[in-house]
Amino acid sequence: MGTEGNSGAIRKDIPLALYYQLKEEIKKNIFSGEWTEGSKIPSEQEICEIYGVSRITVRKAIEELQNEKYLVKKQGRGTFVQKKAIEQKLQKFYSFSEELRSQEIREHSQVAAFERRTPDETVRETLHLEKGQEVFRIERLRYIDEKPYALEQSYIPVHFVPELTGEKIQENGLYRTLNSFGVYLDHATETFSAVNLSREEAKNLQVENKAAAINLIRVTYRGEEAVEYCKSLVRGDVFHYSVELR
Repeated sequence: MGTEGNSGAIRKDIPLALYYQLKEEIKKNIFSGEWTEGSKIPSEQEICEIYGVSRITVRKAIEELQNEKYLVKKQGRGTFVQKKAIEQKLQKFYSFSEELRSQEIREHSQVAAFERRTPDETVRETLHLEKGQEVFRIERLRYIDEKPYALEQSYIPVHFVPELTGEKIQENGLYRTLNSFGVYLDHATETFSAVNLSREEAKNLQVENKAAAINLIRVTYRGEEAVEYCKSLVRGDVFHYSVELR
């Protein structure tokens, strides 16, 4: 990987911890592109030999880089450069697809299910529906390129858009389709929690069973009217969220 003979990069004659110096050298390799995203880095023993440090020093540096999300260990396979997560800032009302397009990231979704049904009590109360009123349930799998990153279920009261179809959503997206019927959403509330995926959920998102994910509940409004109740499972290795506090 072009790191042979780098023992001189770690200096033992200065009052700077060896593991910290090694950590900075590894970060240089990542930032320069010498160690690319998703690539396997040298083994602990190889790093010891390259930089002339002890295994304790290597382990400490790697542990901190894992905590800082630069590296990830995969059981039985080694240590890899962590792929960058996509940051979503929670400062304003947003659409997943529009935000990703603004970052020039290719995103698309696949409608996996579309049905008209009577909602359960949670959905009914959240959307302020009377008993017997129906909703459309839309299940979508969202992709970045060909990599699934979110499993999403949206519930829309039928009386807002009785002509809604799965085909229209597949062609134009959910929010654009709602707009075409004169339903414009202007704000939302979201709650987050950390979960472990079930076997079926993990299979759909192409990750290991019980992998960590973000459980996102969104209620989207038009004025005071609740138009959408949405439950999303978002891969934790693909997205992270940030909030600016003032």
